[in-house]
Amino acid sequence: MTKHSSAKEADVVNTDASPKNDNSTKIESAAIYAALISGTVGFLISLALFWDNTTALFTKGISIGFVASILAAVIALVIYLLTDARIARKTSRKRKLSERIGTWSLAIVHALLVLLSYALVFFVVSRSFIGAEIDPFGSSAIVALATGMAGYITCLSAAQMNSMRIAILLALFLVSGTFISMLSASDPNWWYLHFSSLGADSGISSYAFNGTLIIAGVAMVGLTKHITDDFKKLQHEKGLARRTKTRTLAVCIIGMGIMLALVGAFVYNVFPTIHNLAAGGMASFFLLIILALPWLTPDFPKAFFVASYGLFAALLLSMWLYQTAGYFNLTIFELVAAAIIFTWLIVFVRYIAAMLEDRDKEQSKIPNAKLV
Repeated sequence: MTKHSSAKEADVVNTDASPKNDNSTKIESAAIYAALISGTVGFLISLALFWDNTTALFTKGISIGFVASILAAVIALVIYLLTDARIARKTSRKRKLSERIGTWSLAIVHALLVLLSYALVFFVVSRSFIGAEIDPFGSSAIVALATGMAGYITCLSAAQMNSMRIAILLALFLVSGTFISMLSASDPNWWYLHFSSLGADSGISSYAFNGTLIIAGVAMVGLTKHITDDFKKLQHEKGLARRTKTRTLAVCIIGMGIMLALVGAFVYNVFPTIHNLAAGGMASFFLLIILALPWLTPDFPKAFFVASYGLFAALLLSMWLYQTAGYFNLTIFELVAAAIIFTWLIVFVRYIAAMLEDRDKEQSKIPNAKLV
């Protein structure tokens, strides 16, 4: 082996030695400190709010569930940003605007997921303990537990963020936001029309639906940075995504994210033309990716193409059931189409993760890799 090739292999290994792959014990230690600080902050703030009063688990106004959900969401936002900033300092490189936007969108996704999850948990628990009220210290301890857990989980998530985690987070966030919008819709018969009617509603339903689409679209743009980094690692090795058209794929996924954000930004009842064009644009980018897969990802396994074209066939079938057979209404078709697109995205990033694992196993067999 020549000196040039050895140096190249060392560069490859060093590329992976990022804070994202930091020592597991250090990550756990950081998460524990984040939990302790978050729990302490939650306890002190809630104690000041609950002082000299007993508090219900979940009611309108000040309650344990309301305070815990809000504080935990704010803490999750701050913890994610601080953890990501620590990682950025370790990499010692200037961050592009797109990366900063992606970071903020992911931080907001974490915060809103914590908010929705805690609100749902406290609502269910309150239905089991109707009329229960807790003293200030007990109430504050519950909030401290909730905020500490939020800080711990968010710190771990931010430190170990990758393309697969982002794709799953996006799917969960879209489902949660849409579910909240459906529950708070003023028109119980909204589903006779289409999903976009949720965004045309007034009040919480509209904000939840449109805000979910905008944030998810921006986060999808941030996802491309992680996908691009993964492909850079893979393309150093022969036979592992070496011929993948990374830039073209990134542009298409960015296009899908932008179109999704525009669907939420331009409400259906106010900007119907732009809204429909954005929805069609997202479908067009997905169609372009699927049709160009043999050229875009020629090194991917055959099973990936089977899954991709199987999902595309399901999309065409649902379109026929909606437009020709009349079996689906527009709402069901939109639901199926969204599920298919995000299922493909998750399958796509899982294959990238699997290829990275294969590459790491191959590198572990190289003596030089262990010395770096």
